[in-house]
Amino acid sequence: MTETGTTRPGATERGTLDKAAAENFPVAPFFLPKDWRTDLMAVYGFARLVDDIGDGDLAPGGADARLLGVSPEEAEDRLVLLDAFEADLHRVFSGEPRHPLLRRLRPTV
Repeated sequence: MTETGTTRPGATERGTLDKAAAENFPVAPFFLPKDWRTDLMAVYGFARLVDDIGDGDLAPGGADARLLGVSPEEAEDRLVLLDAFEADLHRVFSGEPRHPLLRRLRPTV
């Protein structure tokens, strides 16, 4: 059980990736090699997260905002979230990203 305002490790990441099951096409077809599916799901997680930020469709509770380093007061501001996402995306190439979905992207990049 988690406290109010907290999220189990991996729950935010898993919630975003689980949206693949609702897609109209298989995101990572079974016939692809496992390594390719892993890379494809990493790219899907990146695309889904940025899409959810842009659409204002992040999971309730502000976990994604916290992971991106956005204060609770600004957690509903899409432009602030997109700026924080962009900064974290740069860390994919030059450091350690904060968000687990962007950390998943590092081996693919």
